[in-house]
Amino acid sequence: MKKNLLLGLLLAAGLTASAQISGDGNPLADGSIAPDFTATDINGVQYSLYSQYLNAGKSVVIDFSATWCAPCWNYHKTHALADFYEAYGPNGSNEAMVFFIEGDIANTNTANLYGVQGPISPSQGNWTLGTPYPIIEDNVVMNLGAANHYDIDFFPTVYVICKETKTTTYADHLNAAQLKEVINSGCQTLVGTQNFGHIEQSAAAVRLCTVGDAVQVQGKLKNFGENNITTATVVLKDNTGAVVATQTYNGNFPQFNNAASINFNNVVLNPESTYTMEITSINGSTPAHPEAATAPVAFSVAGVAPNNNIEVRVHTDNYPHEITWQIKNSAGTLVASGGPYLEGPGEYGAGGADANTVKIHNVTLPGTSPECFTLVVKDAAGDGWSAGDGGIEIYSNGVAAYQNLNIGNFGSTLSTPKAFRAMGTLGTETITNETFAMYPNPTTGILNFTTQETVDVTVLDLTGKVVYTAKGIENGGSVNLGSLQSGMYIAKIKGLTSEKIEKIVIE
Repeated sequence: MKKNLLLGLLLAAGLTASAQISGDGNPLADGSIAPDFTATDINGVQYSLYSQYLNAGKSVVIDFSATWCAPCWNYHKTHALADFYEAYGPNGSNEAMVFFIEGDIANTNTANLYGVQGPISPSQGNWTLGTPYPIIEDNVVMNLGAANHYDIDFFPTVYVICKETKTTTYADHLNAAQLKEVINSGCQTLVGTQNFGHIEQSAAAVRLCTVGDAVQVQGKLKNFGENNITTATVVLKDNTGAVVATQTYNGNFPQFNNAASINFNNVVLNPESTYTMEITSINGSTPAHPEAATAPVAFSVAGVAPNNNIEVRVHTDNYPHEITWQIKNSAGTLVASGGPYLEGPGEYGAGGADANTVKIHNVTLPGTSPECFTLVVKDAAGDGWSAGDGGIEIYSNGVAAYQNLNIGNFGSTLSTPKAFRAMGTLGTETITNETFAMYPNPTTGILNFTTQETVDVTVLDLTGKVVYTAKGIENGGSVNLGSLQSGMYIAKIKGLTSEKIEKIVIE
């Protein structure tokens, strides 16, 4: 969500957000001499601007931003600096350097860089994700944004600093190709690397409804090299090194152009394995930087709701009247929704009884067969649930089927297909505790049964995978689950006329 003291300034500023640090309203004039500094990043690594970079013949790009700043976040998400860094930084041709400096000393802290909210200002999200270059947090000792240093009056402020001359150029919101042009025209000629491809997963983690589903693994091929990519071969491998699938790109795209789609279709991913995408050739040659030519594949199996009676827990932020959510079935039909919540008395509707609390909704999902559902969360202001610890959870029979806490700035809409799987039964226990018992629970393996009718038992893990079955259990019977790993499981007990679902804990 939006708006606090700082964000009010942000809205008035449009593409930049005023910070009122030095007070003159302008960045350093082009041609100014960049002040030297030595600083330690959030990983404890020390960097010196002059001795390590400018004096070593490497031009430098510095992005001064603030974690609460929406224009900064939007620029950050373009990955312009990341792409430039990969091409010309230490991982590429090693001719340039990039630094991110969190410049709002008074209102932010290190935790905000990881998407943690407050205590003074909100955070737009986790700034460390997808950021290969160093992140430095300014402080009162360095005070890099002061008028006698880098003169930061608004965020973001981006400078290009030339090697040797150490002069600055204001470079606001430039993409990677434009940053390259600024350096080539005023600082040095970047030589770069030939046949430099980069592969990465192009979407959020692949979601499996159930183990064994055939899915599409989406990748994108980027060109960080000086020459166009006309052909490329990309493989999908498992952790044994076996090639699961192969895709070939044929086309013609230049450096920093829109990425080419590399999609592996109808792939069956085993949750017991890990997978990577790997570029094996570019333009008939070995890729220039093998570490950039390989990327892990993130995937997960939908959590299981033991029955169709679910509890939706919405963790609101400071602007609850902007929050809504939806649940859709596998056909895309809306089956449940909630919000917006009560508007608060504060500026822009902040605060109030529904702010920064948990709103609970009890929902009975339609359907009698196991099915995966899509969860959609929305924000009317277009900046996510970021003004506080906003998030959402789905519970069923005391089991968490889905959790996304501290959800941050997702924009207007965040859709999670196959967010959870409901088993198609209602939570009403048609086998009563008086006619059925399963003990001990927790157990080290042996489960005993007291029942007035013959029952079948199916045990599932929390991914929905069937891990044990037993049929025809009579009164006084037992099963041995000692072969299963310790943890929580779901047991479906079904008789001729009734059924029951229970949690099992194996110690």
